[in-house]
Amino acid sequence: MKKKWKALLCSGLIAAVAVIPEAAQASTYYSDTDTNADVLDYIENNRREERNVGYSEEQKQLLLDALEMRKNLRDPYDPTKHVPVAVEGDELFYDQRNGDFYAVGKVKIMSMEAQSFQSEEANGNLVKNEINVPGKGHMLQMTPEQAKIVLDGYKTQYNYGTKTGKMEDVNGKVDHQFVKAKRIEFYPDKIIAYDGYMTRCSAIHPDYRTTASMIEIYPNDKMICHNIKFYLGSIPVYSAKKQTFKLNGRNSGDMMPRVGYNNNDGLWISKDFRHYLYDNLYLQTHVKYTTKHVFRNNASIVFEHPIGRFELMTGFYQGYNHTWLKKAPSFAYTKTFRIKELPFTYKFYYERGSWNQGNIHSMHTFYSFDVSHDTIDIGGNHRLDLSANYSITRESANNSSIKGLGYAALIRRDVNDRWSYYARYSYSQINNKNSLFNMDLDDYSRKFAMGFSYRFDHSNRMVVGTGFDAGERTLKDIDLYWFHDMHCFQSIIRYRAKRHEVGFTLQFSPW
Repeated sequence: MKKKWKALLCSGLIAAVAVIPEAAQASTYYSDTDTNADVLDYIENNRREERNVGYSEEQKQLLLDALEMRKNLRDPYDPTKHVPVAVEGDELFYDQRNGDFYAVGKVKIMSMEAQSFQSEEANGNLVKNEINVPGKGHMLQMTPEQAKIVLDGYKTQYNYGTKTGKMEDVNGKVDHQFVKAKRIEFYPDKIIAYDGYMTRCSAIHPDYRTTASMIEIYPNDKMICHNIKFYLGSIPVYSAKKQTFKLNGRNSGDMMPRVGYNNNDGLWISKDFRHYLYDNLYLQTHVKYTTKHVFRNNASIVFEHPIGRFELMTGFYQGYNHTWLKKAPSFAYTKTFRIKELPFTYKFYYERGSWNQGNIHSMHTFYSFDVSHDTIDIGGNHRLDLSANYSITRESANNSSIKGLGYAALIRRDVNDRWSYYARYSYSQINNKNSLFNMDLDDYSRKFAMGFSYRFDHSNRMVVGTGFDAGERTLKDIDLYWFHDMHCFQSIIRYRAKRHEVGFTLQFSPW
């Protein structure tokens, strides 16, 4: 047979493609603010997630084609048989006796599991689920629970039944990482790239990249790099024999250093590292160098378990107002939980340890119990959040004890894709006037804060936040933020108008 040909050549179904694969969570953004502008952080984090999850037109089309293929399946589904595969080609030869095929021209091979290969020439055996692309090929994969793949390479071999294969001289994208490697191997539970690099910068010559002799990628779980080197442009920054990156954790995107400036620290550069000892036990380190304070590092050992989160920490920690505090060491326990179908989230937090700030040294003990109601829709796209807490703070340095209730009520509204605003009233028993340490506290207890976010275009957004002393009825703080995306970087500029303080952060996108 020799003609333009398209057919469903084998029957059976392994997995439905109606479910879109989950993406690894992008690095979470947190505002440095004393005007409660952090309640709008979800805008930045949603945008990062949208950028992380975004699909190209060919990826969307592959999902649609796989669904259409499933609808047109004639034979009954039998998971013990072969994966359904459709083949197109300008010229195609197929031997029905043994399943061998050969295709040339505009060749497209697609499985019902939302995998496709495109090339000018291909051959293989559909009974054995084998395909071979001897020359250049283009691979797409949108299979649920597997890595999203868009790759170009040579000498491709793949078996749909065993989900194993290989490709040489590879260039493209695996999940959220742009990859270039001499060879890639495919397995049911992982992908291995040899002698290559990975980056989240889409430029032809990336601004930053991570090279490794071998990179193991476990979709939606972790990435293990062997003989790793991190480059800024062509300049090596650091290296390690082996490093593991979590792909589904809160800090899964914090693989690159950040640089910035503020009045208190001068110029600074920081980098987070995480080393997993076991699946739920890891060492977290934060390295920061400032021109005014030299090194300000901290480290912690974290154990996460259903019964709670345990953390032993030591080093320098910085508050949102850029004050520094040293813990040497301190232990913290956190437990967050819900009770059946009640619309409340409960959180218990305990910390005890040696705190040092300036000439103040104290054994610091803190207890808090927080209750927050699920977000309430009050109409007109307005959302109401209510919370309350009871806390106790004890200090050995002056034998002080501060205890009492706190509460907050927050209203938010997304007017449209550009505008959002908030208003928040809160009361806290603890403040800078009665606390021994100046760390993430206001100078007053009764606070009213309000502000807004406005997006000018795809690359520019501003946030304005204000903080009022509700007891004295005076304006205390005005924070202004400017978010600007450029090439493979994002800059965030902050101006504290009442204090005439300027700061900026420059970080690699997508963060």
